[in-house]
Amino acid sequence: MKTVSKNDFRQFLKKNKIPLLIFLVVIIALIVGLIISFGFRKEKIGLAKNDNQGASANTSQNVIKEETYENLKFSNVSLITENGYSTFTADVTNISTNNSDISDVDIVLQDKDGNEVITLRGNIGEPLKPNETRTITAVTKGELKNVTAKAIAKYEN
Repeated sequence: MKTVSKNDFRQFLKKNKIPLLIFLVVIIALIVGLIISFGFRKEKIGLAKNDNQGASANTSQNVIKEETYENLKFSNVSLITENGYSTFTADVTNISTNNSDISDVDIVLQDKDGNEVITLRGNIGEPLKPNETRTITAVTKGELKNVTAKAIAKYEN
């Protein structure tokens, strides 16, 4: 068996400098490409640290339907879940000829069997004048995917 001396190795490097340099560049490019590719794959399959689930809307007709309670019309209703929080939003319009004295309502969200899942407080605030519209918002932690209906009721402390 022949041993390789330092001089033999140096001569080999001198003779093959360009092909070795190209080989090293290709290897480094492949490694960088794999690292970048794995990073994108982690995000795609939900392993990245900043995993945004995005927003999802509850489209159940009995949740988003227009509804009237005590001369207040609730319209443009939405129930959106995003980043672990659910937000109920609605426009409230006083459809009577008198000022409304209702400042808060209960928004009872129910499952398919009519069982209460959660009750949110809808704060209307100051009395609504006739034909005045105000947007209310109620937020809770958690996803309300199993909610299929809503009911507007008198606010209970």
